[in-house]
Amino acid sequence: MNLNKKHIIILRIYSILSLFLAINCVLYYFKDISLRGYYSDVILFWLWFVTSFVVIIVFWKKIMAKLLLAAIIVSIILSILPMMMPFFAWVLSTTSLGLIRDRNLTEKYRAQIVSYSAMAPPWLEVIEKNGLIEKRMFKSTDHELMNDNLDVKIRSAKDIIFKSETDSTITLTLFYGGPNKTITFNKNTGNISKIEKN
Repeated sequence: MNLNKKHIIILRIYSILSLFLAINCVLYYFKDISLRGYYSDVILFWLWFVTSFVVIIVFWKKIMAKLLLAAIIVSIILSILPMMMPFFAWVLSTTSLGLIRDRNLTEKYRAQIVSYSAMAPPWLEVIEKNGLIEKRMFKSTDHELMNDNLDVKIRSAKDIIFKSETDSTITLTLFYGGPNKTITFNKNTGNISKIEKN
């Protein structure tokens, strides 16, 4: 295969993006670690996706380019077949459609309410920021937080407010305008230690 300088640069960029995306996905799946901020992962995915089509166009005469296009098309079709659940998860997790609320709590923490499923209700995540990466510390669903038969859901929260932190806990308030929910999370276990209405 005769490659000119431009082709080599395109392949290097695509290889680096593919490697970063693969590492990001593995770390998030196994360790709850990702790039800092909600949109960093989204931008990385779409850079890789767009660059995939650049590679397909530039190297169209090569069999590998045709196989890459076929793999992308087959993956999208397969994600649509099982009631479109994987397809919805893909769309919601790679666009702003999955983000309901994003709040910087402190220099060290942020919280977000997200939904990556058409069937499951949104959930609350508390995330620890560490330079260019961040780690999800807690994830809580409606079932865990709304334990008093109130007709309020996590998705309805107007704001997420940082209340306090100790060596072993973090306390947040989901602000609804009343009644609000104040939740204390245990840092060591990731479980909820206390829920108060106020």
